[in-house]
Amino acid sequence: MQTALVADVHLGYSWAQRRRGELGPLADVAAKEKLLRLAEELQPQQIVFLGDLVHAPRPCAPERAWIEELLTELSLRSKIVAVRGNHDRAFAREFGHLPVVTVETWSAFGILALHGDRLAQVPIPESGVLILGHLHPSLALRDASGANQRVPLFLVTPHCIVLPAFSPFARGLDVSGGLPAELNACFRDSAIQAFAATQKRVAALGPLQQAVERMRASMPATPGHFRRRGLR
Repeated sequence: MQTALVADVHLGYSWAQRRRGELGPLADVAAKEKLLRLAEELQPQQIVFLGDLVHAPRPCAPERAWIEELLTELSLRSKIVAVRGNHDRAFAREFGHLPVVTVETWSAFGILALHGDRLAQVPIPESGVLILGHLHPSLALRDASGANQRVPLFLVTPHCIVLPAFSPFARGLDVSGGLPAELNACFRDSAIQAFAATQKRVAALGPLQQAVERMRASMPATPGHFRRRGLR
């Protein structure tokens, strides 16, 4: 395919948080470095962003310049396609002059890819693979030192794949609390395989239900902390 599928980058996140009064560091450089490293290592002919390429509308001047510089640099290496996400409602107006193709869905090679913010309206294909973003799946894992951390997950079945957030700031949905019923419909009742994405590697955790049970067994019991909503 020579195509990289990337979900939920949320460019401009740090600037948006500052506008909300959170005076943290402008740490978006981490997302930029990840994207440029991806382009360098994989050398895809095209990069398809599955929604939420940017975080907020009406960017400030330095935020706009930074996003434009990054997307222009990527476009010199690969064709850039942006699938509409719920955070991208003003993307075409703000960045329509850039060499970025904006679409509602993307399909090729038996794949239908879309953002996933409207799961109830997702057209589940009879064949091929549906690829979604938006949910930012993650799982709390305990490392060898006993420290807990939220790790982004790929959720995979033969019919549907949910990508983790590419943004280093967004951990999103903790799957230990269960999955939305609409998402389970996309998986067609197949057993979900979980893959943890650390900063160094992707590790297979096996069936999601078993991974969650192992995590629960390794953590101290907290009444009411976990909810079961029919993981498959």
